[in-house]
Amino acid sequence: MTIAPTPKIKLSSEPLFSAAEIATRIEDLAAQIDKDYHGREILMIAVLKGSFLFVADLIRAVKTPTVIDFVRLASYGSATQSSGIIEVRKDLEMSIKDKDVLVVEDIVDSGLTLESLRTMLLNRQPASLRICTLIDKQSQRVTDVPVDYIGFSMDDGFIVGYGLDLDERYRDLPDIRIVEGV
Repeated sequence: MTIAPTPKIKLSSEPLFSAAEIATRIEDLAAQIDKDYHGREILMIAVLKGSFLFVADLIRAVKTPTVIDFVRLASYGSATQSSGIIEVRKDLEMSIKDKDVLVVEDIVDSGLTLESLRTMLLNRQPASLRICTLIDKQSQRVTDVPVDYIGFSMDDGFIVGYGLDLDERYRDLPDIRIVEGV
């Protein structure tokens, strides 16, 4: 696969969320998750690709016994907006029936893709299903998908870093920055 060159873009000079803020918030989320899942095993489902750094840090911070699986989805729509029509590019490798499932997502904006995933997973009869996201763009929501654990909330802006990308670039940034002019 050839990645087309990205036009020169400008990132905000200061992080929207610093690496230290992200680390602290993950510890807080892990404590809440441990409290809610006390005595039960968690099956975390990471939504690839954007959540890979977040889920890696989260699973290390959670003290509750946890297993992990991955799903990769493709959403059709514009480059910056989901249509909510999803294609499963990589499905789960284990059954979620009667398991306590925690979906880990990088960002929830319209909620359309996540709602489709949630419906698909509920049809597989988990014991419970909750959602954790690093970034919640509630102002962009067009469906009432429930999000149980939220790292940070923001209104508008296209962001990159800490797993979030623009044309597959900038995932490696340790913090989250706004792409200016998008």
